[in-house]
Amino acid sequence: MVATLKELTNPDDALGYYEADDYYVGDAKAPSAWHGRGAAKLGLRGEVEPDTFADMLHGRLPEGTVLGTVRHGERQHRPGWDLTCSAPKSVSVAALVAGDRRLLDAHDRAVRVALDYAERHAAVTRIRHGKTVERVATNSFAIATFPHFTARETEEVPDPQVHTHCVILNATCDDDGTWRSAETQPLYALQMAVGAVYHQQLAAEAQRLGYTVTITGENGLFQIDAITPEVHEAFSNRSRQIEAALDSRGQSRASATAAEKAVVALDTRAPKEAVDHRQLTAAWRERAHALGFTEDVRRTLVAQAEARAAEASPGTRARMRVADQAVAWATAHIGERHAVFAAAALEREAGDHAFGKAFPSDIVAAIARAERIQDIVIRAAPGMARGVVGFTTRDAIATEERMLGLERAGRGTLDPLADHFDAATIVARAEAASAKMGHAWKDGQRAATKALLVSTNSVAGVQGSAGTAKTTTVLRVYAEAAKARGHTVRALAPTATAAEELARAIGAEPMTVALMLTTGPTTTPCGPPKPEIWMVDEASMSGARDTEALLAQAQNQRARVVLVGDVKQLGSVAAGRAFGQLQDAGMETHKLAEIVRQSNPDTRRAVEHLLAGDAETAFVALDDGGGEVIQHADDDVRRARLARDFARLSRQERARTLVLDPTREGRQALTDAIRAELVRDGTLGTRAMTVLVLESLGLTEAQRARAASYRPGTVLTFRQGGEDGAPRRNTGYRVEAVDAEAGTVRLLDPEDKPFLWFPGDGSGAQADAFAEVEKELRTGDRIQFTRNNYAAKRLNGRTAEVLAIDVKEGLVVVGMKGGKRQTLDMTNVADRHIRPAWVSTIHAAQGATCDRVMVHLKSFRRNVDANLAYVAVSRAKKHASIYTDDRKRLVAVIEGRDGAQVGAIDEMLVKTGAAALTVPEPVVIGGFAIDA
Repeated sequence: MVATLKELTNPDDALGYYEADDYYVGDAKAPSAWHGRGAAKLGLRGEVEPDTFADMLHGRLPEGTVLGTVRHGERQHRPGWDLTCSAPKSVSVAALVAGDRRLLDAHDRAVRVALDYAERHAAVTRIRHGKTVERVATNSFAIATFPHFTARETEEVPDPQVHTHCVILNATCDDDGTWRSAETQPLYALQMAVGAVYHQQLAAEAQRLGYTVTITGENGLFQIDAITPEVHEAFSNRSRQIEAALDSRGQSRASATAAEKAVVALDTRAPKEAVDHRQLTAAWRERAHALGFTEDVRRTLVAQAEARAAEASPGTRARMRVADQAVAWATAHIGERHAVFAAAALEREAGDHAFGKAFPSDIVAAIARAERIQDIVIRAAPGMARGVVGFTTRDAIATEERMLGLERAGRGTLDPLADHFDAATIVARAEAASAKMGHAWKDGQRAATKALLVSTNSVAGVQGSAGTAKTTTVLRVYAEAAKARGHTVRALAPTATAAEELARAIGAEPMTVALMLTTGPTTTPCGPPKPEIWMVDEASMSGARDTEALLAQAQNQRARVVLVGDVKQLGSVAAGRAFGQLQDAGMETHKLAEIVRQSNPDTRRAVEHLLAGDAETAFVALDDGGGEVIQHADDDVRRARLARDFARLSRQERARTLVLDPTREGRQALTDAIRAELVRDGTLGTRAMTVLVLESLGLTEAQRARAASYRPGTVLTFRQGGEDGAPRRNTGYRVEAVDAEAGTVRLLDPEDKPFLWFPGDGSGAQADAFAEVEKELRTGDRIQFTRNNYAAKRLNGRTAEVLAIDVKEGLVVVGMKGGKRQTLDMTNVADRHIRPAWVSTIHAAQGATCDRVMVHLKSFRRNVDANLAYVAVSRAKKHASIYTDDRKRLVAVIEGRDGAQVGAIDEMLVKTGAAALTVPEPVVIGGFAIDA
């Protein structure tokens, strides 16, 4: 179990719950206790006194401050939050049944470490300055802790369960000494990380006490090896009760959200009753004895652990080495996708890597050492409150500086394609041809094309809002003029489908940016090489590392580069905001702002207002005829409404409609709802076929090189290999077993022959990892390919329709664009890179155009922001429908978050609705002072 977090709503109920419970274990009292810098500032130490606790739940602080907001003459105040840290079942059994009370002290220490982590990174308040509100880190909580030792459930004898309820009072002290209410969101954002840190500390404590442990899941879940599965299962009645309740709702622990699991836990919880712990312990041991976990076995288990603890415990230097390696690994892992990242994320990831071999305090010290030698550099944590510490890396800084230097060095170094007279002539002819077809050029298109033709810079940018017809005007005319003057024009993009679309529009050779960096440009078989122009579409989706490498390669070949994109749309999955940084640094950039995509003026008005950050007016434009905003609080009802609306469209209308959701989980839930409607109306066939498709695990380079990143059942393929005993290229291998200590992964080839693989030897960089996921297919289904297969002429992102299925042979016949058919063999790893295509993530849909958009946006999703909403709605030409839980809250979220990415060399965060963030000096992390 990870840490759970629940908001307290009734102070009196909360007080009663924490007052009457099991504070006694045998003859030893386990008292409540105050914790946190906020508690210390209020002079609260030692055991929690009920009256003081009651006052603070009501917002009345010991020093006289009364917190809350007065509405309609009545003061309102949220009491706080219950953060519960629960020990793994095997720890509870070893402590309470086997009697190793050292583990209870270890649990207490782990709880305190987790609370310190929460206080450092999640203690935030809001300070109003006139009409603006600033989020500020305070690093102070007042927390009342209540240790408990049983799990509530319906049986007469509850299970042993060591856990501590940590009541984080809704009170925090800012730098000026003013007490204020705390903000909720950072706590919920770090809930899983707090649980992970708790388990990191507890696992290290257990090993220090002489136990060996095994990781059993994500977020630091582990078990003590000495507790057998039979004993573990016998004391897990409460867990089985929750799982049964989830199953009755069609859910599981894996599929249910944290909120859904919390609801089930509350619904199935029995009333609190007084317990006699002596009788409980006797009952537990009687149950254990029947399983062979006798008194002798229990005594021996504890004695052996105590002996091992006395024999060997990792010294400080050994833990320092482990912590330093863990921080280096975590920095590489996080830094691959984030140029700047929060210290909280670095601590958590490094702790997971060092799991059990170093304490969280060792990790914090290692971070301080890495900062001192400038491997990492302090920055403001992106998108977070003022004062929340973040980092960038030395490598990220160097990459961005090289990238900007390459662009700067290429200014004025090449001859123009045309002089000013020729450029004007070329544009005039193109404009006249467009006018005959009913398309009038805009001033921005005209000016950008002329400027590119006369440019002497090796790198230039075209910044165009969504739907400004960049490709069909500026890029097409520029490409035609370049080819007429003897240049080879290449169409590049981060994805194969985007490169193909650009290539088709401008008559050029398509290539992904990754393929260009891997193989370089194709060359003509004879004759002198032609000068080249590389047009890169969706440039905002290329990270700093790829952009720097591309500019370096272009410089070596004297090629021109034209970067095309929109900084207001979604950015790169990889670290950096290259396109925006290059513009900020003075790259020649031509801007197109007049939107022409939308044929419906109300839809266009909605897009323009979203672009300007005015979601409220944008939604009014949708109401006026540009679409609609549909609100319903219930997720299932909302999805059912969207699915019904989609199913009511004609087949032709569906083909010109995009259904969007920001997340993979949301995409799947919507897909299920839509397919149910399509089965009901006969669009999908009555005969179903269940197939095992491959979903990418999306591992970073750091993860791919680490054996512990893989799990039994994972399917691996290799982009290179087959030499010197290496795995064969494009062959599916299944992970059979993992030895994290030895750094090895045992693989089975398609013939079930074993192969011992060392991912850390460099071959991990060539590996792609996939999970096998069951999907149902029927005739009429729409599927999408999820991996490029150039030999089969299948591109990642392209769609097809299921025409026939052969359940017995595992074959699927699909119809593709242009009327072509292909047969997919579901036993062939190359054919299993597919997924249902009824719903797309918004990120994957960037660059697409359709008549109608139906987008599902939950207002409380952390990834919902202005950029996301703008990209979603701007895909539509005629009609955009937004389905949300809370229209008013969604407006506030969109207007309060702009989704801007952060670069390593940016001096401060791009404005995110709050004041620019700065880092206080010095910064104190876990007792270590770091000079900013």
